[in-house]
Amino acid sequence: MFGQTSIEAETKIERKSRNWDTLKYQKFETVFIVGWISQYRSFKNEFDQYVNRDTLNLSKHTFSTETDAAGSQGFVFNYDKFQLWLTWSPKPPDNNNGRGHTEVFNLGLNVGDNRWVSENYFRKFRGFYDDKTPSYDSANFNKTKQYNLRPSMVSSLFMTRFMHFTNYKKFAYKSGFGCNYRQLKSAFSLIVGGSLSAFNLRNDSAIMPLQSRYLYGDYGTMRGMSSLNVSANFGVAGTIVIWKAWFVNAYGTFGPEMQLRNYDLITNQSKKNILGGSGTARASLGLNLKKFYFIVSYTNDRNTYHIKKTLYHKTVSRNVAGTIGIRINAKTPKFYQQFQQTKLYGLL
Repeated sequence: MFGQTSIEAETKIERKSRNWDTLKYQKFETVFIVGWISQYRSFKNEFDQYVNRDTLNLSKHTFSTETDAAGSQGFVFNYDKFQLWLTWSPKPPDNNNGRGHTEVFNLGLNVGDNRWVSENYFRKFRGFYDDKTPSYDSANFNKTKQYNLRPSMVSSLFMTRFMHFTNYKKFAYKSGFGCNYRQLKSAFSLIVGGSLSAFNLRNDSAIMPLQSRYLYGDYGTMRGMSSLNVSANFGVAGTIVIWKAWFVNAYGTFGPEMQLRNYDLITNQSKKNILGGSGTARASLGLNLKKFYFIVSYTNDRNTYHIKKTLYHKTVSRNVAGTIGIRINAKTPKFYQQFQQTKLYGLL
């Protein structure tokens, strides 16, 4: 009797939530999905200045994560409307071609269904090198092959991104990235959304090398900055499907971003409220079957923190990931069935 009641409850919930074209995509509602993810992530803080004329090309700096440590592995778990992923990076050889070592940590939680998605993550990098070192310290670099290192430099970002898909009855965003949907026929959708993020960059001393510090004026002594950002984003997404299995998926968004910044100039703090911009481009391809999936994805996130006629600052994050996983049939736990009948679940 209890088993029959449980089945009836699951069926009722499934019918209630099925508000899409089942010929366009399939949702895996009563399966637990686990996958192994291997990814390469690069992150850069690019700097330049507009204060003084730089005839020797000394003021351009790109503080990057070293490439070997950017490779990381981890797990991704999916159930119904929730996705959790965790990755970590191994330690590379001590020398690592003069680039030092970068510690990488990523944690993410995505919530939502075919109508909208909330992507939430925290990423942190410790340890950077300046790949523009040869342009201002060529003699030392040619001799030692050692880049200018910032081992104590830390860059972190907490992001909450919201995306609503206008054509959600025919297009499933998660079929290309979340693994609990399977797009059966090609479809496209417009995206309306926004984000709230907190960016932080800090070092134990001035970030700029001594050779170019004077060119930056007051910002030559900058050892860090933080920014609270609120943005509105608009874009388009689409999936092309072949034989209900192979697919190519892509989306892009861009929009204005209000940034509340605080600069640490060692001797004083400088606060600024500036309208900047942020954007995301993402693509994936792979094989998506009933039980098995394999996905290769690419993500490019960009944020600008410029100060007009003073400072150029842009962050660029690139991520290439391969995910392989399997869907395991599972009964819906009783506590989760009760959650599915709440108003909160209906909003997710």
